[in-house]
Amino acid sequence: MSPRRKEKRVVAVAGAAALVAVGLNLAFSAVAAHRRRRRQELPGFTAQVNLSAAEIKRLADRIIAKSKETYDAVAAVPLDKVSFANAIAPLTELDAQQFPLVQACLLPRMVSPSDDVREFERNGAKLTQTKRKEMEKLRSHIDDLNLKYIQNMNDFTKFLLLSEEELAGMPLEFLKDLEEIDGKRKVLLTSYYVTPILEHCKVGSTRKLIAVAYGKKGGKQNIAILEKLVQIRHRLARLLGYSNYSDFAIEPRMPVTSRKVLEFLEEMSEQLSDPANGELSLLKDLKMKEEGDAQFGMEDLLYYMKRAEQHKVDLDIGEIKRYFPVKLVISGMLKMFQDLFALRFEEIKDVEVWHETVRLFSVWDASSSDHMGYFFLDIFSREGKYGHTCVVALQNGCMCPNGTRKVPVAVLLSQCPKEFDGNSALLRFPEVVRIFHEFSHVVHHISNRATFSRFSGLRLEGDFAEIPSLLLENWCYESTSLKMMSGFHQDITKSVTSEACQSLKRRCDMFAGLKLKQEILLCLVDQIIHTSEDVDIDDLIKDLHPKVMLGIPLLEGTSPASCFPRIAVGYDAVCYSYIWSEVFAADLFATKFRDDLLNQHAGLRFRNKVLAPGGSKDPLEIITDYLGREPSLQPFIQSRTKNTL
Repeated sequence: MSPRRKEKRVVAVAGAAALVAVGLNLAFSAVAAHRRRRRQELPGFTAQVNLSAAEIKRLADRIIAKSKETYDAVAAVPLDKVSFANAIAPLTELDAQQFPLVQACLLPRMVSPSDDVREFERNGAKLTQTKRKEMEKLRSHIDDLNLKYIQNMNDFTKFLLLSEEELAGMPLEFLKDLEEIDGKRKVLLTSYYVTPILEHCKVGSTRKLIAVAYGKKGGKQNIAILEKLVQIRHRLARLLGYSNYSDFAIEPRMPVTSRKVLEFLEEMSEQLSDPANGELSLLKDLKMKEEGDAQFGMEDLLYYMKRAEQHKVDLDIGEIKRYFPVKLVISGMLKMFQDLFALRFEEIKDVEVWHETVRLFSVWDASSSDHMGYFFLDIFSREGKYGHTCVVALQNGCMCPNGTRKVPVAVLLSQCPKEFDGNSALLRFPEVVRIFHEFSHVVHHISNRATFSRFSGLRLEGDFAEIPSLLLENWCYESTSLKMMSGFHQDITKSVTSEACQSLKRRCDMFAGLKLKQEILLCLVDQIIHTSEDVDIDDLIKDLHPKVMLGIPLLEGTSPASCFPRIAVGYDAVCYSYIWSEVFAADLFATKFRDDLLNQHAGLRFRNKVLAPGGSKDPLEIITDYLGREPSLQPFIQSRTKNTL
């Protein structure tokens, strides 16, 4: 990493945005204290997990006051007197103290009924007061346009009336769910209804009608909003000293420049062209046999992919679910992570938590018996709880000024079904993968050994944060490891078969070339509009679509950019990130783990070399050092296209 990038990453803002959110939402987000269990001392754990509304209010006031006091003191240091001791150290100590306190205020909002850290310069610290006000005005305008883009999508309430003949091939249960009007079925243009029709409806004209109507979601209004957003983002980037918005967004991430991202996407697209062409030929043959000599369009992709899957993959998804009882999946997952990474998990009983189903574990190094941290499992569904599977970093690991170490603490949240009348609750396979992925973040957080809180936990460069979890998802598709997490719900000694494991992997990889091409198309659009000015988005997509999608024409009257929220909100100029992370994860798996999934030597080396540094080292340096060479694109291409047909 260059000295300039290192210098810029050292100083960080300590969560002011999160604190404002806390202050605004205290009355609504607080959880009443339910102290049914005794409080016991947990070494290295200072975060609080069960605060009342009044306690949250007092704590938030204290956090804000302490932050203001520290920042004012640092700001008052004359420039010629600035040193590590009076400028950097106070902020690192503040961050270590405040992070678990902030998280203690935020956690109740998720577990009942992060703070995004930016560098000073990227927040306008070098700007004059006038330019800083202009920056704030631009960001406010961006927020308003983001909201309008999403509102236009949410307000899209159109529907189509279709006869049962036009819906031929749809399951009876699906048809029963549709309101009947004048002898026809009312189909709302939401993904809940559109996706099944595109997958199962035998009538090509119906699929096209649905695809075109759904593709107009957001419409010209959202294209106009997006073009305005791009203009303002470019103005913001230039104000902060960047040539375009993409360079501003990517500069702190792994590729560093927009040029590198464009090269990556173009190479990916080229490398995938041959396998994708083979996939497309198969789909066209299927359409020829079923519908005759008709042009293959975007509306046909999902339908014929599903048909090919039915012919080529012997897998009953409903039957597979019976092999994944919740408790067995969790116990198998915990054992696997312990075995692979030389860890020991010990459950702590009779500890104060926010709900009786929550479990707390301490984590130890299996070899040295060093205490590494804690994690909570809050995995069962209940009313008012956050609705998705995710990880919350409750406390970061770091060295304290007195020489002691504060240990990391994480919370895994999910919405698993509960047992009912003694019957085992079962997970769908995608839910198994999701929990496994998120628990990988827990292990990443716990394994972090960074000195400063700022570089600890999950405070990682965006492109690096997902790489370990995407790597570890591979264990969900390998027979050896999947058998450890499975067992027939009526007889758990019978694990999922090797044939079923192979079918799950094959199903995941089928038509990977075409699916990735669709993602790359939108990533290219995102990158080009945020790199160049005055781009006509409709014209750009019309030009790119047939080139990337191997001649398949864009559906007339549609524009994917009008209904692709990532390009407008949250992932602007960084839509490439997930594919980028998948490429690195595939290389790590193929090089170090594929031939020996439970090799503890490889796992321990991965823990120490890749997980332990956290954000204290450049991610590319971490991965290159671990691999012993520059990362390669080829393992990803080979792994994703090996089983495609």
